[in-house]
Amino acid sequence: MNITARGDLAQTFQLRRQNADLKADVTRLSTEVTTGQTADAGRHLAGDVAGLTGIDSALARLGSYTRAAGEAAFFTGAMQTTLGAVQEMAAELAPTLLSTATAGNTGSVLAAAREGRQSFDTAVSLYNTRLGDRALFGGQETARSPLAAPDVLLAAMETAIAGAVTAQDVETALDAWFASPTGFAATGYLGGQPLAGLPIGPGQVASVDVTAADPAVRETLKAFGMAALLDRGLFAGAPQAQAGLLRRAGENLAEGQNSRALLTGRLGTTEGQIERARVRNEAETTALRIARAELLAIDPYEAASRLEQAQGQLESLYTITARLSRLNLVDFLR
Repeated sequence: MNITARGDLAQTFQLRRQNADLKADVTRLSTEVTTGQTADAGRHLAGDVAGLTGIDSALARLGSYTRAAGEAAFFTGAMQTTLGAVQEMAAELAPTLLSTATAGNTGSVLAAAREGRQSFDTAVSLYNTRLGDRALFGGQETARSPLAAPDVLLAAMETAIAGAVTAQDVETALDAWFASPTGFAATGYLGGQPLAGLPIGPGQVASVDVTAADPAVRETLKAFGMAALLDRGLFAGAPQAQAGLLRRAGENLAEGQNSRALLTGRLGTTEGQIERARVRNEAETTALRIARAELLAIDPYEAASRLEQAQGQLESLYTITARLSRLNLVDFLR
């Protein structure tokens, strides 16, 4: 009896193991028939997986480049939108300032000065735009806004022009302040050096070096600031000096159209480079995925035949197991 019991137990274990093996085969073969790809790369390639490993490594690298290029495209696109908004605002304000200065009406001059102040505040806010937790125009210093608050900037500009009696004096003093390392660079621009090159593809680096310290940005801020200073009381009671400064502010905005356009074009060139890299990355990724699929491809007819065979064996095993489970002493003695 003991021998028979051990034999029954061994048979039970054997049936369970066969059942598990056949179920695993059916699952694997079903996957292979459905996908057309082997479920066991090592066995399919007879252990030579060097080519597959190389393809997977290349796909991982390209995936990193593709993500970096996507982020760079999103980043530069937001910068381009900001520059376009400032350019549009400057184009609208310049003729208003020039025509108002020509008319010389005190009420109109003050109204134009208020508009200049609003434009200055808006421009500073635009250049301080953040994308997520990153400042767009802060260069390597992305954790904080690149420009000081509008009131802080205007107060520093007022200090720089102290003693100026003519519009030319104001412009000269502001030119010096924006160019001085102890002026705008020290108290107005709070960002860092331009960003280092961004890797966007194999051997491809994109230069996103536009910051709020760029000459075109400084020229724009100076022009808006000249009009904004009038709103803070500069040349109060001197209508000719006010009109003169308003005229110079309008002329500076008009003259700065080219430098702002060049800045936009420079950034656009980088956007084009990023887009070309993105397209190349996607093309290489597609080619590698095709090569990988071909490497792991199976014969669908062979796989289907093996699946049918495994399913038949599993059904037979179920039948045998069911019959064995119904055995009793009476059946055994017959």
